[in-house]
Amino acid sequence: MFEVREVDLAGRIGRLYTKSGTIETPAFFPVIDVARQEVNLEEVRDVGFNQIITNAYLLLKRYGEKVAEEGIHRFLGWDGVVMTDSGAYQILQYGEVAATQEEIIDYQVRIGSDISVILDIPTGDVDRASAERSVRITLERARRAVEHIRDTPNLWVLPVQGGRFLDLVEMSAREASRLEGYSVYAVGSPTVFLERYKYRTVLKIASVARRNLPLGKPVHLFGAGHPLIIPYAVALGMDLFDSASYILYARDGRVFTDYGVERLERLHYLPCTCPHCAKRSPQELLEMPSRERTRILALHNLCMIKKYLDETKQAIKEGRLWELLEAVSRHHPSAYESFHTVAENLDLILKVSPRLRGVIRGVRGYSVESLSNPKLYYYRSKILEMRYKPKVSPHSRVILAPYPSSIEECSPPRLSRDPYVIYYHPLLGVVPMELCGVFPTIHVHWPSETPGGSMLSRMVEDVVSYTRRLIEDLKVEILVDARDPWGVRDRIRKGIVAGSGGS
Repeated sequence: MFEVREVDLAGRIGRLYTKSGTIETPAFFPVIDVARQEVNLEEVRDVGFNQIITNAYLLLKRYGEKVAEEGIHRFLGWDGVVMTDSGAYQILQYGEVAATQEEIIDYQVRIGSDISVILDIPTGDVDRASAERSVRITLERARRAVEHIRDTPNLWVLPVQGGRFLDLVEMSAREASRLEGYSVYAVGSPTVFLERYKYRTVLKIASVARRNLPLGKPVHLFGAGHPLIIPYAVALGMDLFDSASYILYARDGRVFTDYGVERLERLHYLPCTCPHCAKRSPQELLEMPSRERTRILALHNLCMIKKYLDETKQAIKEGRLWELLEAVSRHHPSAYESFHTVAENLDLILKVSPRLRGVIRGVRGYSVESLSNPKLYYYRSKILEMRYKPKVSPHSRVILAPYPSSIEECSPPRLSRDPYVIYYHPLLGVVPMELCGVFPTIHVHWPSETPGGSMLSRMVEDVVSYTRRLIEDLKVEILVDARDPWGVRDRIRKGIVAGSGGS
C-alpha cells in the first residue's frame, strides 16, 4: 500500500496506492464541503491537488443513498482519490453524531471512498479524564471495526488520540500499531492547538505518535492546514495532511503568507506571484463581491500550501530538509519554536535519516543551530567518541590549525608531512588531516564572517576535549598554529594546558 522512495531526517517521499490512483507523499487533502464550496474541484486540481477529503457523516445526513447509488466520485465529479472522514469533527464540536460506527463504516464502503476513517472520539484540549476516555473509546471502536473493514477495498485510517497528554498518545499509538487491517494511522484532533499557533504542542504529539507507530505505514496529521507547520511535521515523519483552513480563512478575508496569516485589509501589496494574485491588488479584491473574493483568496491559500509541500519535497530530494527548516524558522516565532521542537527529537531523526545519499550535497550552515544538522552532528559525534582513530604516533608533535581556506592545502602531498595536523572549524569541530577534503569536510558552506560566540565555544570545547584525549592516550606534544581567524587561539591553549596538569 505504501512505498518509501526518498528519506531525509524523518521525512520521506513515498507512494500511497489506492484503488483510484497513486498519491505522492507528503500530500495535502483539501477539505471539500459539498453544500458550500466557493472553489470548484477543477480549480483545486489545477493548483496541483489530485486528492481531496470530505465528510462521510454529513453526506449521509444530507444526501443519504443518493451518494451510494452514484458513487462518491461521480457524485462529486472527481476522478482522483477521495478520502472521507467519519464525523469525528462533529463529535469534537457538538459532542455526538446521530449514527453508529458500523453505519459510518458501511456507508463509506458503499459510496466507494478510497481512504476512510473509523468513527473515533477526538481528544481536543481537555482534562486528563476526558483524554483517557477518548483514547479508551477510540481503541475499543478500532478493535470492533476490524471485522467490518476486513476485505473491503478502502484503505482504513486509525487515529491516535491523547491530545497534550503525551503518555496517553504513546499508549494509544502502541495499542493502535498492534491492530491489523489499518493501512494508515493518524494523529487526531490537533486543530484546537493549530488554531492558536501552538505548533510546538502539535509537533510534540506528532513525534510521540511517530515513535510508536510502524515505520512502514503513512501517518496523517488531521487539520494541519497552515503552510508553516508542514515542513516541520514532515521532518518528524508526518506524510499526509488535510484542512479546510484554505477556504475558512478566505471567507474571513485572511491570507496565507510566508510570515503567517494576514488580514487582507491590512495589506498594501499581495506578497505573492501566484496566478490568482499577480494581476490584482488588495484594494481590487476588497471591492469584489464576497463570493468571488473568497474564491480567489482560497485558491491563493491553496497555492501557498502547494508551494510549501513542493519546497519540502525538493529539500528531501536534495538532502537539505534541515536547512529548509532552519530558513523557515525565521519566518514566524511559531516556526522558530517548531524548529527547536524538531531539534529536540534528534534521536528519532538519527535513527531513520540516511547518513549519506546517492548524490552528495553540500551542507549549508548559518548559526549554532546548524550544528544539530544530522550530517554535521553525526560527523562531530564520531570524531569526539574517537570512532575514527587519528594516524598519529605516540610522543610525536601535533599542530592545531584553523581549517584551510582552500582544498589545495589538504592535497595528498601534505598528508605525509611531520608533524601531524589537526584542523578545527566552527561547523565541523575537529578535522584530522586524513579527513580534510572528504565528505562532509569539503562540502560545508557557511558565511565568511566570524561565526557567533556560541558556535565558537562549541568548537573550542570539541578541540580541547579531542586533544586532551590524544595527550592522555599517546603523550603527544600539542602546538597551536599562530593563525587565528576566529580569535580562539588563546582559549584553545588555555583549555589544553588546564587539562594537561599545567604542562
